[in-house]
Amino acid sequence: MVNQSDWKQMKQHAFDVFKRDGKMSVAELERIVDIALEDGEFDDQEKEVLINIISNLTGEDMNDAMWLKVDELIHKFDLHGDSEAFIEHLDDDSDDFSEYEES
Repeated sequence: MVNQSDWKQMKQHAFDVFKRDGKMSVAELERIVDIALEDGEFDDQEKEVLINIISNLTGEDMNDAMWLKVDELIHKFDLHGDSEAFIEHLDDDSDDFSEYEES
């Protein structure tokens, strides 16, 4: 019997989390990963959903604990090749708006 991907449940849970307060906690991200692993596998569709979720994290979400969790997930699920573009925006200094100021 072929295991069915849980990507839809992951996506729905993430949607519900963001809809509630616009933020994602480490515990909520861990729950989303747990959903994917319920069948014992982490397939390509689940990987894409996780990448999408992480790419939607904002500076507000990215405290020290979340940085550690994102780094852990990148290594655990071998997201290195896929992570460069989506994680780049997380590293931006969200408090520095000087480049947007008018001269």
